[in-house]
Amino acid sequence: MRAYGAKSGSLRSAWQTETALFAARVEIPKALGDHAARHAFDISETARLYAAANTVMMDAMIAAWDAKLHYATWRPITAVREADNDNNPATRADPTWEPLLTTPAHPDYLSGHASTAGALMRTLEEMFGTSRVDLDIHSPSTGTTRHYEYSADYVRDVVDARVWSGIHTRTADTVASATGKRVAEWMLKRYFLNTHGPAPSSRSAGRDAP
Repeated sequence: MRAYGAKSGSLRSAWQTETALFAARVEIPKALGDHAARHAFDISETARLYAAANTVMMDAMIAAWDAKLHYATWRPITAVREADNDNNPATRADPTWEPLLTTPAHPDYLSGHASTAGALMRTLEEMFGTSRVDLDIHSPSTGTTRHYEYSADYVRDVVDARVWSGIHTRTADTVASATGKRVAEWMLKRYFLNTHGPAPSSRSAGRDAP
């Protein structure tokens, strides 16, 4: 994280830097609406998609903030700058270290962004009955759009992005995404019992995986 998340002199590739900036701000509602339109969802299916995705992401965010306040772990900027005070002889302090993105004013663990990413993708998997989510996600941060065919690809990018941006440890991201998925599974079983979306015949045959 210290080497790849630094604002200057990092080991990031151009693609990794772009990914870090891309994931800083993404338009999920727009992506869901676009998916619903392209796959000919009717109004009830579209409403259910929005309701499930937003409800589950909000609950995942609550779980993340509960963990933040409970564990109160250092953000990377504090851990790197104060490394001489962590009782670990294998680390050394770098008082001038800066992350690529500005560090938010709340603890590291769990990552809110990664928790909602895991929750959203697990929700879509359950609703679509496949890991092929077929989402075009736009980022106002970079002005670019990325196509995510599979749910795991989006979660991977979000987890990596928070490390490459220098604002999260990888543990905070990977555990958060797993937590988001568990929140989604719990919510969908209790509040969205009939989770699967349109029948395969109403979706592009090439989009549905067994």
